[in-house]
Amino acid sequence: MKRKASIFILMTIMIFLSSCGGPDALVVNMVGEDGTVQRKLILTYHADEFDLSDCQVPVDSTWVISKSFDVSEEGDTTYSLTAIKEFDSVDEINHDYKTYKGTNPGMIRRAYFEKKFRWFNNLYRYSEKVSAALVGIPPGDFFTEEEIDYLYMPEKLTDALLEGPDSTKISEEILDPLEKRKEEWLGKSLLRALVVKLADTAYANPEIGIDTNRLYRKEEELTSMLFFDDLEEEQILDTLLGKGFYQDNSVLVENFLSEIEKELGPAFEADSYLLQTFMPGELIATNGYLDKEGNVLWEVDGEKFLSSDYEMWIESKTSNPWAWMVTGAFVLFVVSGLLFKAFKS
Repeated sequence: MKRKASIFILMTIMIFLSSCGGPDALVVNMVGEDGTVQRKLILTYHADEFDLSDCQVPVDSTWVISKSFDVSEEGDTTYSLTAIKEFDSVDEINHDYKTYKGTNPGMIRRAYFEKKFRWFNNLYRYSEKVSAALVGIPPGDFFTEEEIDYLYMPEKLTDALLEGPDSTKISEEILDPLEKRKEEWLGKSLLRALVVKLADTAYANPEIGIDTNRLYRKEEELTSMLFFDDLEEEQILDTLLGKGFYQDNSVLVENFLSEIEKELGPAFEADSYLLQTFMPGELIATNGYLDKEGNVLWEVDGEKFLSSDYEMWIESKTSNPWAWMVTGAFVLFVVSGLLFKAFKS
């Protein structure tokens, strides 16, 4: 019996899912000049139901944990859990990422810290990177710069824009068209992943006779079809590889389709969270977003790292007063010497 292309259906469903419906999570990094990081996790939920073994980021008994609740004027209760831990370096954070088995276990994450001495200033860079889930179409190759700005914008900031005076214009001219563009991008990214997987299969199994040149030509043909994701898996593969390929190589087909679904898992099943980072000294550059309080934010969800690495970086600087004093003293010494020489002559 023929079936719809289930991996394409998963991609479509992914558009409407940004989390698993559990507590909202905010991760706050307080980065020190020596590379230490105080990491704070704040979970909020409508019930006092927090399972730290299944949290968006690694948390265990070594964290200092507290709970509180707040009742709104309407009588709604919001429960909060706060967990704090001091990390001596990003290596400890990365160890937890690598060994974590809770929510987002397939998400490959890594934190980085770098400090550079520049005489008058010390430069600092902190970043966290989530590796791409699969080989698809990078957002930068598909979306405009304005679309990318909104694509990566945290949902809480998008919601704030929709409450402002330009909400109708933003919704009709940017956000609504962007949702349609995202559907197209998600489907075409998965098709690209399928083609790459087929090409890898061809190189590993030359006896099956896959024509890779035809494969890439047919990818363009399929991507030009508006509703190619409505096709059945057999139709898609026979279009790419020739009629009868699906039936003649059913075991092989099931294997590489399963591999793609597995690769898609970390993005599709991602439980989203907000990341906020504070740096030593003066902020000089970031690819994050500023909220109304001036905090630097990013949102981690499956779309962000589906087909390209997602790096959230921030840079700052601190001044070296002693460098200014030494330089001033040296300049004064040189000037004094020149004046002494001039008066002596």
